[in-house]
Amino acid sequence: MKYLYLFIIYLAGLTVSSLGLALIIQSGLGVGPGDSIAVGLSMHLPVTVGSVMIVAFVILLLVNAWLEKKRPQFESLIPIIIRGRTVDIFLYGLLADMNYDIWWAQWGIFSLGLIATAVGVAVYLRTPFPRIPLDHFMMIMNEKTNQSKSSVRIFTESGMALVGFLLGAPVGIGTLIVALLLGPFIQWSYHLSRPVALLWSDPPPKKQKA
Repeated sequence: MKYLYLFIIYLAGLTVSSLGLALIIQSGLGVGPGDSIAVGLSMHLPVTVGSVMIVAFVILLLVNAWLEKKRPQFESLIPIIIRGRTVDIFLYGLLADMNYDIWWAQWGIFSLGLIATAVGVAVYLRTPFPRIPLDHFMMIMNEKTNQSKSSVRIFTESGMALVGFLLGAPVGIGTLIVALLLGPFIQWSYHLSRPVALLWSDPPPKKQKA
């Protein structure tokens, strides 16, 4: 039963993070660094942002397997499809007709999106289920470079923002903020979501009395 609860938490984390990404895009202040590539490609190709994400994540799935010298984690197709489809549902469905022309509304939606993305990613990473290749890539680089999750995320997303800018994506002040703050926010949320991991990890053995 506990794994059913964990899977519900897992789905909730993925969905909340997708909502956060969509809110950042809709704010008009600049798309997130990782999303800038998907948004840029969708501007040149007759495909949705979520569809581009799915293709990009599958490629990154193979890259992760090469870095770890392991078989590709095909089970990660589950979060890949969930992320791509839920982003499209929010972008082209629930949030499609919402306009944020007033500056305080833009910043409010952007801030909410940033927090939702960080919390959603941190919560779903605390479960024992497959990760989205981008988040797994961050974990791999964290282990290989011995750097913090926030530092790895800042460096990686800054590079992706540059690629997105070259593709013509709306890279702006919001993109810079996401590149600098999303990593630390995830790190902070990851610590706060530790109780989720305690639901499935084995408890420490009790010390026997002498």
